[in-house]
Amino acid sequence: MKTIIAIPCMEMVHTEFVRSLVGMRYVGEIQFSFTECSLIYQARTALCKVAMEAGADFVLWLDSDVVFQPDLMERLMEDIQGKDMVTAVYHARKPPFKPIIWKTIRTGILPANTQVEQYEDYPEDGLFEIEGCGFGAVLMKTGVIKDVAETFHQTFGPIPGLGEDLSFCVRARNCGYKIWCDPKLQIGHKGSLIINQDTFRAFRARTEKSGN
Repeated sequence: MKTIIAIPCMEMVHTEFVRSLVGMRYVGEIQFSFTECSLIYQARTALCKVAMEAGADFVLWLDSDVVFQPDLMERLMEDIQGKDMVTAVYHARKPPFKPIIWKTIRTGILPANTQVEQYEDYPEDGLFEIEGCGFGAVLMKTGVIKDVAETFHQTFGPIPGLGEDLSFCVRARNCGYKIWCDPKLQIGHKGSLIINQDTFRAFRARTEKSGN
């Protein structure tokens, strides 16, 4: 079993991310692939090509600004049994720090016609199905990438009104794949401080108390 650890790093990799990466317990054969590019969708597209050419079974997507525990890969590998694509939960770096997972995604011809609903509250007992996610920490079977590329002749190219990550999710779901989220697998998002579930909940509590 071979996994490509795909990291679109732009021009910088955070120290906290490197510490997490070094400390992670790896499962099976792994190959690191860093791609530096100013356009994130091009970086992810290049990493897809690496994974397919390497004959990898899985791709573990990690953004270079996330922080995670050593068991991240182990737990995602457990989650993906019988599934095709699983994400951990992380949160936006800016207020109100919402979790970067989506309940619904409806696309239109124009960006103004695209409608999305992002989760705030979500099931916390076990894996649940979602329609889209950011790619801070996502494990998928390489076959998902192959099917998306063959069906749409692209992978992460942005759909009007959506980022590259949600665009891939829409295409994967249109190919018949389901996307799952593990609510118990929480990771941090590095900004001026590390954003996580506690940050989001504290901000929401303050906002509700102030009546804003």
